Amino acid sequence: MYVNRVSVSNIKGFTEANLDFAGPEDVHPGWAVITGDNGSGKTALLRAIALAILGPEQSRGLVQDLRGWVTDGEERGTISVEITPDHLIDRTAKGGQPVQSTFWAEIEIERDASPGVRADQAWTIAPTDVFRNKRKSATNGPWAPNTNGWFTLGYGPFRRMYGSSPDAQRLMVIPGRIPHFATLFKEDATLSEGEEWAKQLNYQRLENNSESEEALTGLIELVADDFLRQGVRIKGVTSDGISLEDVAGRTVPLSDMSDGYRSALAMLMDIYRHMLSVYGARGLVEQLESGPAVVKPGVVLIDEIDAHLHPAWQREIGFWLKRHFPLVQFIVTTHSPIVCQAADGGRIYHIPSPSSDDKPFQLTRADFEGVIAGKPDQILLSPAFAMEHTRSPRAVRARERRAALKAKRAASGALGEVELREFEELALFSMDFEDSDFTD
Repeated sequence: MYVNRVSVSNIKGFTEANLDFAGPEDVHPGWAVITGDNGSGKTALLRAIALAILGPEQSRGLVQDLRGWVTDGEERGTISVEITPDHLIDRTAKGGQPVQSTFWAEIEIERDASPGVRADQAWTIAPTDVFRNKRKSATNGPWAPNTNGWFTLGYGPFRRMYGSSPDAQRLMVIPGRIPHFATLFKEDATLSEGEEWAKQLNYQRLENNSESEEALTGLIELVADDFLRQGVRIKGVTSDGISLEDVAGRTVPLSDMSDGYRSALAMLMDIYRHMLSVYGARGLVEQLESGPAVVKPGVVLIDEIDAHLHPAWQREIGFWLKRHFPLVQFIVTTHSPIVCQAADGGRIYHIPSPSSDDKPFQLTRADFEGVIAGKPDQILLSPAFAMEHTRSPRAVRARERRAALKAKRAASGALGEVELREFEELALFSMDFEDSDFTD
């Protein structure tokens, strides 16, 4: 399945938002990026998409208290997600193929004004019919328990491997699709199951389970294709856990690695693990010209994909994921200009600041091309980030002061001794540095 369009009304800070996530000619796989300032609503939008995909019943397992979901001052909010099913993989509750080429999964959150209702139960969540006109494809498809296919995952910015609370840990083992989105909604949920799952695969492999051996080999091959960069790869999986080896041949337990390594590998293992559960181990990893890849469809939502990653890794992560999961539709949020450069099909979206009356929008073709071909400072000045300047406040003040002194000298013909010394000291901030200034 893929996400075609998203429309929300009176949800969180969105009075109205309508975004098209299909690329040219309705090609959905690839990299779609959402930018915006802190508090603009990037996380809220990803969570809204997840709730519509899950449907009312499963959504209650993730969000018990719906207070704050409807825009302040409103009594009702709606979330509508248009879904494109994969007719070869996605199945209805009765095991058949979806009839429609696209359908809407739609929910509403509404105030319950009944007397005696507790504050934390004063809001209800239910199906609605903004676009779908009473069609039941969502009810019989992704909303139905135990239906095959409908591969979707969602990750929050805290993609930790260790330190889950008991409540969050219980959420991770609930049947159905709720665990697929646990970290997107719960900051204390972890992805610790990945390492335990790898250890179990290794145990089964030692017992001559060929499917487990193929599954574990596929994971190791994916990681070895420079996912962790700088030659770092999985050296082995034992009952003690996963160990990594760097290019110098040093072995380090995964638990001793930095947050960047742990969170990135935890997410990759989780994506792979869930794909394994949906598609099976046989032939899951294929050898393409570009390297090992999982050529299966699905939707993966990732909040703050750049968290914990060095800029060099931020630059490469989108291209790596697209190359190794070529049929997956990634919808990510970021504060990084270089994460945006992996976007394809014109799919860069910006959510204006809460103080603005502007609606979320997709960048124009010209602005999109400027982002994917530009330098980071140019991208930050584009509508994707809408910054007024990229220099520090100190540098901005210094340049303004030097310009004022320069204008005074031009008008009066000279500067005083103190002003002249200040003018010379500020010369550093008038220089425009190029890339060549930092290389030999």
